[in-house]
Amino acid sequence: MSGAESANSAGAGAREHGDLPRHRAVVWLDRLVKALLALSLVVVLVFTVGQVLDRYLIKSTFDAHDQYARVGLVWLTFIGIAVGIRDRVNVRIELVHHLAAPAVRRWVSILLDLVTLAVAILLTIVGVRLLDVGSFQVIMGTPLNYDAMYAALLAGMALLALYLLLRFVDLFSGGRMRLDSSAVQSHDHRD
Repeated sequence: MSGAESANSAGAGAREHGDLPRHRAVVWLDRLVKALLALSLVVVLVFTVGQVLDRYLIKSTFDAHDQYARVGLVWLTFIGIAVGIRDRVNVRIELVHHLAAPAVRRWVSILLDLVTLAVAILLTIVGVRLLDVGSFQVIMGTPLNYDAMYAALLAGMALLALYLLLRFVDLFSGGRMRLDSSAVQSHDHRD
C-alpha cells in the first residue's frame, strides 16, 4: 500500500468515527520539529563519541567537540520542552489533582496552560535581546557565536507558545479544528 493510499484509508477511518484528520500544517510542523530533535540528538551523539575517538585514536588538534555537543544539547532541551508540553508528558506535581472533580481538573489544566503560555510569550519577547548580546560572544574553538545557543531558547519558547495557542483554538472549537496533539489525556482539557 502506498503512502497516499495509507493516508486516505486512515483519513476515511477517522471520518467514520466522527473525527476529522489532523490539520495538514500541524502534521508538517510536527514532522519538522521531530526532524530538528533528531538532528540535535545526532549532533550531541556524534560530537560526544567523536571526542572519545579523537582523544584516544585520531589525536587531532580539534578541541571543540564539547562545544558543538553543548549547542546540540541546548537545542534538544528547549525544543524537547515544547514537544513534551504539546504531548502532555511534561512533569507536574499532582498532590490532590486526582481527588478533584473533572470540571475542577479541567479548569486547573486550562489555568496552568494560560500561565505557561504567558511565560513562554514573555521569555520569547524578552529573549530577543539575548540574540544581540550573544552575537558578540564567540563560542571558543568554533565559528559560532552564543546567539546559536540563545536562539534555541527563543525557538523553544516560541514553539511552546504556538503549541499552546493551537491547543486553545482546538479547545474553543470543540476539537473540530484538530490542531492539538492527538495525545490528549483525560486529566487535561477534555474529560
